[in-house]
Amino acid sequence: MSRTESLLQFIQNHFQTRFRFRNGFESRLTVQILTRLISEHSESLLLTRPEIERLAGCSLDAPELRREYFPKSEMTLLETALDELTTLSVMIVQDQGRTRYPLFRSVQLDQVCQRIVFNLNLDVLPQLTSWAQELQQEQERY
Repeated sequence: MSRTESLLQFIQNHFQTRFRFRNGFESRLTVQILTRLISEHSESLLLTRPEIERLAGCSLDAPELRREYFPKSEMTLLETALDELTTLSVMIVQDQGRTRYPLFRSVQLDQVCQRIVFNLNLDVLPQLTSWAQELQQEQERY
């Protein structure tokens, strides 16, 4: 199993979801962003266009990517590619039952697609802190 596949399996197990990615661009970008969020678990994550392209492994202007999302604008391309990510929720188990929290309070994308800001729901921070330790152990195995 590759490092990316093991990360995807870790993420799917912890978020109790099965991602339905349309292509490699979406899966790489989502796994890389979630890995950063879990590892850093800051209240917000700002990504610039060059960072997004580095995480995804390709330019947002790449002809094959543009064809796949044609005729969508860069903003719509990113919104579409990240829809699996932006709708994630975290299940918190407590003595009195389970509560499902949305992962993000908001996701902001500027008009020219130069910056995207993921604002975490503060209720999920303790869970991400716990997962960060597990993720570190998982990554040390690979």
